[in-house]
Amino acid sequence: MKLRSRYIALIIIVLLGIAGVIFTLNDAFLYETTVGKVIDVENSYLYMAEGNNGEREKYYDQALTLKILNGDWKDSLITLHNTYTSSGVNDERYYKGSQLMAAINEEGVGSSILGKKRDMYVVLFAAIFVFLLVAVSGRRGGIVLVSFMINLILLLAALSLYDQYGNLLKIIMGLMVLFSVLTLICAGGFHKKTWVAILSTLITILLCFGIYMATMKTSERIPYEMMDYIVNPTDLADLFLAGTLMGSLGAVMDVCISISAGVSEVTAKTPDITLRALVSSIREMGYDIMGTMINVLFFTYMSGTIPILVIKIKNGYTLYHLVSFQLFFEIICFLVGAIGIVLAIPVSGLFSVIFFGKILGGVRELHDGHVSGREVDG
Repeated sequence: MKLRSRYIALIIIVLLGIAGVIFTLNDAFLYETTVGKVIDVENSYLYMAEGNNGEREKYYDQALTLKILNGDWKDSLITLHNTYTSSGVNDERYYKGSQLMAAINEEGVGSSILGKKRDMYVVLFAAIFVFLLVAVSGRRGGIVLVSFMINLILLLAALSLYDQYGNLLKIIMGLMVLFSVLTLICAGGFHKKTWVAILSTLITILLCFGIYMATMKTSERIPYEMMDYIVNPTDLADLFLAGTLMGSLGAVMDVCISISAGVSEVTAKTPDITLRALVSSIREMGYDIMGTMINVLFFTYMSGTIPILVIKIKNGYTLYHLVSFQLFFEIICFLVGAIGIVLAIPVSGLFSVIFFGKILGGVRELHDGHVSGREVDG
């Protein structure tokens, strides 16, 4: 993307972002739920409570005056009360200007606050993300954005299929194939390194699936009922497996495309490189990738469970309980993903040297050297 075109694209993104934020501030008419804007707040101290671990927490009450922005009671005023704590772990403090969703009865009297209207923040962060993506990567960033949107649409379509047919594992497996193909083609284009990365990714995920299934058949049953997202007792095993494999897919794809792209670059710049030297280069690339990616995967899974861990610790849960019934699932997901990262290095390295012709070349070199040696000896 030329510099001038990139500047024009960035200006358009900024203008669209501003328009999107303004629109979401005034889109209450799109909601079936009652939306109100806080025009006055009165805070008052209630009491202090002591928790199971001896910590103290202050409780406050808010008298919120809301101006209704939609529905039959538009422009009318209601008063709702909200209780919040100093820690804000299980609740939220609201401020003047906030837009809230509320429940209102037939007499126009508010009964409770359902939550904060957050679409403005979603649009704002999305605009910042797109702006940075295009500013840093230009045309490539646009392609990445397109691939992300396609993947999102595919995911929503897959959820619709699950709602109709209910075979979650088959749907997720097909979805992972589509994700791999579309994401890697958008990232690398129609090149040999892309096909190597796609093949390596699918083989690695298949190996992870086999290892997972073999391990589950020889170990005790996982207590799926302790998961936070129980849907249906018959779906829990497939649900957990699908989430585990989907979580490892991104890391595996990243490793495979990095190795295949690295081998492609090395063989293009050094066409006379020996098989041994190439394998040594792949090993070094693998060391660099593996250390960072495993830690990224660890932090990703752990960060997702920190809020629930804090809540449970404050409510007196022991470390044994947290590890056995809460972190247990994140640890399994992390280990499957880590195994996928480690396996992706030799798998992608093997297919890379095969597709870029170095295995045959290396064998030919060894054979020629052996024949020459015999001729000299003769």
